[in-house]
Amino acid sequence: MTDDQKNLAALKRCCTGDVRGIGVLFDVFGDRVYRLSFNLLGCHAEADDATQEIFLRIFDKAGTFAGRSQVSTWVHRLTVNFCLNLLKVRKRRPLTLVDGGLELQNSAEREAGADLESRETVAQVRSLLARLPFEARTIFVLREIEGCSYQEIGEILALPPGTVMSRLSRARDKFRLLATGSEENLGVKVK
Repeated sequence: MTDDQKNLAALKRCCTGDVRGIGVLFDVFGDRVYRLSFNLLGCHAEADDATQEIFLRIFDKAGTFAGRSQVSTWVHRLTVNFCLNLLKVRKRRPLTLVDGGLELQNSAEREAGADLESRETVAQVRSLLARLPFEARTIFVLREIEGCSYQEIGEILALPPGTVMSRLSRARDKFRLLATGSEENLGVKVK
């Protein structure tokens, strides 16, 4: 049985009201949903709350999964939509840096911590991400932090691959301008 078949079986358990199904899905996707939520929302507390809400929605909406994509793509899409709606509700107030940076990729790295220089770099990246518009931030995070393929991003965001590539290129350019401070020198408006 492939991973996606196992995930699909867990979704089917959710459809029947079996909470063990959501436990399986949380074990598989919990860290990814939290990390993506944190990178889109910029706040650990909001990412924690979002993760809980997203898994409640997964449980409630399990019956709506049409099977046209992988379960992971569907979960990513629910996460992006939830975060987008949350940002609309709070009227796109600026992101705040909490605990100084990007979520580390795994718990071993989290436990080990990082040296001062590394933490400063992470904080700088986090700050730059916070300045990107939501659409650019989303596509940048999905590709550069989550490691999604162009096809997966297209499925998550309902975009053709060519559009994904062009928007990612623009997001990278905006990020690069922010990183070099060139937007002030060139008079470029990033947001």
